[in-house]
Amino acid sequence: RALAAAAGSLARVLGLRIEVLEIGVSGAARVLASPRPADDGETRAAVQLVEVPEAALFRMDQPGSIDRIDHWFTQGLDRARLRDRLAELAIAPWSDLDGDGALLRAAALRAALERLLMATDAELGSACVDLVVGAGGAWSAIPGPAATHVVADVVRRPGTVQVAIDHARLLGPLGTIEDDAERDAVVADLAADLLLPVGTIVMPRGLRPNRPAGQLLLETAGGRSEIDLVAGGLTLVDLPPGARGTAELAFRGTPELGPRGRHFRVAVSGGLAGLLLDLRDIPLRLPERPDRRRELLGTWERALWPEHDA
Repeated sequence: RALAAAAGSLARVLGLRIEVLEIGVSGAARVLASPRPADDGETRAAVQLVEVPEAALFRMDQPGSIDRIDHWFTQGLDRARLRDRLAELAIAPWSDLDGDGALLRAAALRAALERLLMATDAELGSACVDLVVGAGGAWSAIPGPAATHVVADVVRRPGTVQVAIDHARLLGPLGTIEDDAERDAVVADLAADLLLPVGTIVMPRGLRPNRPAGQLLLETAGGRSEIDLVAGGLTLVDLPPGARGTAELAFRGTPELGPRGRHFRVAVSGGLAGLLLDLRDIPLRLPERPDRRRELLGTWERALWPEHDA
C-alpha cells in the first residue's frame, strides 16, 4: 500500500503514467498510477495495485519455474547445479555478485517479471506507460544498464518508455506519509535524486527482421547524430543521465509505435544505458536450441553489462 501511495505521488508530481514493478525475495507487486485532472484544478492520480506472491524472485515451487530461469540464463548449467545455485542465492539473495551470480540473478528476475505480468495483465492491462520503475532489491543487485535490458526483454510493448530504478529503496518509506499533499511535496523535493535513470527504450512492432528498417536522427543540446536502423537486434545510442533530446525515426515500413506510421518524433531522456532502440520481434522469439539461444542472449547481454567479461 505504501508503494502504491508513492507511485501516486510520482504520477502527480511528474505528470507521467507510472508503472512500478516490485520484485522481492518473498513476493512481488505491480502498480499503475496515472495523473488525472480534477474539477477543482488539482491533479489527482488513479492508482491500481496487484500483489503476486508467486512472482517472488527465487520462487521455484511452481511447474516450469526452473525451466524459465534456464531459458534466460546465458551460462549453461545442468539442472541439478542450477537448482543448487538458485537455492544458494535464495539463502543470501544479495551476495555473490561476481562471476555468474549477477547473471543468474538477472535470469531469475526475468522469469519473476514474466510471472508478474502474466498474473496481472488481465486486471491491469498491457498498455505502454511513460515511466517504468524497478523497485526491490532484485533490481539493485544488477548493473544499471542491465536493468534496461531486463525490461526490454520481458516488457514487450510497442512505444517509447523511460526506465528508472528505485536505487535508494525510498518509495516504500515515502509512501508511509499519510497526507497526499505532504508526500507530494517531499517527492517533488527529492525528484532529481529519488530515481536512478537507466535509459529510454524505443520499441516498434511490425518490422521485418534482418533488413534495413530506416534511420534515426537524434537531436540533443550537444548536437545531432544519424544512425541507420536494422531490424532484429538492439542498437545502443549514447545519451548520458540528465541529457534530453528528440528522436526522429523514419521507417521503411509502417510499424506500430503507439500508432502506426512511417515517421515518428519522440522525446527521449538519458540514463546509464542511454537510448536503447529495440528492433526485435514483439513478442520476443528466441531459438529453441539452448546453445543458439544462449549465444544470442549473450550477444545482447554483453552490450549492456559492463562487468560481463564472457
